[in-house]
Amino acid sequence: MTRLRWIIQVVSFVTILYGGFAVQEGSRLLDEVRGGHPAPSRALPENLKWVEKRTTVTTLHLPATSCIYQRQGLCRGCSLYYLSDVITWLKPLGVILPSLTLLLLLMLLGGRLWCGWVCPLGFLSDLLTQLRAWTGIAQVRVSRRARDGLLWAKYALLFFSLGIAALAALPSLAEHRLSLLDPFCQICPSRLIAAFFTFDRLCWTNFRDAITMSFMVLGWLAFALFFVGLTVRRFWCRLCPIGGLSALFNKTGMVMLVKNKELCTRCGTCARVCPLDIDRVHEDGGRPEVTAYECHLCLRCVDACPERGCLAFRWLGKRAAGSGGWQGRIAGIDP
Repeated sequence: MTRLRWIIQVVSFVTILYGGFAVQEGSRLLDEVRGGHPAPSRALPENLKWVEKRTTVTTLHLPATSCIYQRQGLCRGCSLYYLSDVITWLKPLGVILPSLTLLLLLMLLGGRLWCGWVCPLGFLSDLLTQLRAWTGIAQVRVSRRARDGLLWAKYALLFFSLGIAALAALPSLAEHRLSLLDPFCQICPSRLIAAFFTFDRLCWTNFRDAITMSFMVLGWLAFALFFVGLTVRRFWCRLCPIGGLSALFNKTGMVMLVKNKELCTRCGTCARVCPLDIDRVHEDGGRPEVTAYECHLCLRCVDACPERGCLAFRWLGKRAAGSGGWQGRIAGIDP
């Protein structure tokens, strides 16, 4: 299961960051074969933020860090960018309904699987964990109190981002709208990291006004916090408000971790391997359903559990994986 996840993460990373190049090149070649000329890129207003906003080849928004500021991206942006954009520009329901419906469907079907299996920043966070292991850097395990603090910080950042987006919509603040646009995007580490991988120009400063200078400082802080992942597994993921939106869909029944408490030996393996230090799977001995809101559904606990049939992952009501290797998946024991 862990090998499969790594494969899907690599494919997702390459597709999200570089898929737009492939699609555009294919479109250009098709135009040449037909004897035509490529359509000109859509003109965008001047943007004085860290990295110039670019066009994308699709209008899809993902519940993951598919950054709109990377050069020629495949997707239009992430879920939080979309909501901020809708709020700021007060787009009519008829305009946003198709994209909003698709985004909600993706989050409903996947929950935080998007964080554990698809998100580019999540993949890079896992690479930082591997780098820590290879270099011998000591791992820091986050206490329960610190985890609760990071959880509160995440949702504070989410409401702060959406609140600033709402302020930008006020007529009285119209002159500051360009500075207030996409508030989380201005501080998200993906904005610089994605642009680095697509060989775009990086701009570390923005002294346009006091608002953008404040975002600039917060962006430096967020960029530095991402690399705390060298000692704390998936540190940025614990703060990411994009994942906070998806977390609301983690307990809808579409994705589910289940546990057979009769087979659990309380060995603690599930808690030790969890990259987010979630201990609900280990501690919960009541209801069979043990999915936590913050769980990324990486299924490392299912992969590592030594007891066949003790843990299982269900997707759309169907058993997709079980503990104890492939024998656990096909075992007749269904927690």
